[in-house]
Amino acid sequence: MNIITTDEQLHMLIPHVFATVEGEPSLFEVLYPFLDNAEQWLVQNFVSDEIPLTDELLPAAQQVVAYHAFLTAIPSLDLVLTPNGFGIVSNTTVIPASKERVERLQLSIESQRDAAIEQLLHRLAPTPAWQRTAPGHYFSSTLFPTFHLCRSLNINVHLWQQYQTLHARLIKIESVLSETYFSHEQMQSFRASALAQMRNTSPLEEQVINTLQSYELQLLTDIQVHPQCYYDLVTIIRAHPESFPAWHQSETAQLYSPKVFENKKKSGGYWF
Repeated sequence: MNIITTDEQLHMLIPHVFATVEGEPSLFEVLYPFLDNAEQWLVQNFVSDEIPLTDELLPAAQQVVAYHAFLTAIPSLDLVLTPNGFGIVSNTTVIPASKERVERLQLSIESQRDAAIEQLLHRLAPTPAWQRTAPGHYFSSTLFPTFHLCRSLNINVHLWQQYQTLHARLIKIESVLSETYFSHEQMQSFRASALAQMRNTSPLEEQVINTLQSYELQLLTDIQVHPQCYYDLVTIIRAHPESFPAWHQSETAQLYSPKVFENKKKSGGYWF
């Protein structure tokens, strides 16, 4: 894709970098291998080769690539390989940063990267072509397609890392809820509504989705949810087939509509 191609673009995205002195490698040259890996990481996890980076998507994509490249490069930026082993780059005018300052820088860059990822996902989510890609399937496989999941649990750092852990747990949680109460078909409809940020979703369906999301958040924090809470939502769904057709057409719905016994004389257990 070649998302970042010049040293000027990189300097605009990464502040507080000294201008390159004649004879020294540019920032772009120093970070080039990291930029290449960061671009592959972006495509694999968020964008996909199938999606062109439009003018609306490109700025956020460039930020993600620049910040991720810089983040992965930081541990080695002050190291050089000498015949006697690794050494620290230093001179009389520039003092190496302390471990604490480097860690704060890494956390800051990671936070900026994750904010750019969130912005990119927000713009990609309504795109049908993206929804059909591998990243699209990943983020649409739960009722929480964005990092808002983390913030709802008061998690404000390492968002991408934390999101992946929570996402894996949600897959298991929603599988059980689908089998027992809401059906895979209806849950898929709910996920599509969540991915589309509730656009074209009826108020009643949005109410059910929001309530179900709140129950899932409780489960993620190891707070038990009484089964009656789910049955109450199923009652709403059963009473409004026009709003939840996927559930009414599913096999799960049959669990809540058992066949009525018909007393016939020919039956072996005919009752007078």
